Amino acid sequence: MISKEELKKEVDKLPENLLDEVYAFLKRVILQKKTGGAPGLDTSWNNWKNNLAKFTPDFMNSREQAPHQNRESFD
Repeated sequence: MISKEELKKEVDKLPENLLDEVYAFLKRVILQKKTGGAPGLDTSWNNWKNNLAKFTPDFMNSREQAPHQNRESFD
């Protein structure tokens, strides 16, 4: 396991133009740990998953949908 001091030394060696990218990466990793999501995963998907239990059992029992539209082919 890497120590904080080792990490800091590596960051100090980075060129200035990479600091923003490394910072953004670290923030994504921290957010991932807090939310339990994958890096880069929009947290709204996690919110959706966590809210599924709030739907009532009768949600979408009957669904009305417009008739299928026939469209010309692009072939």
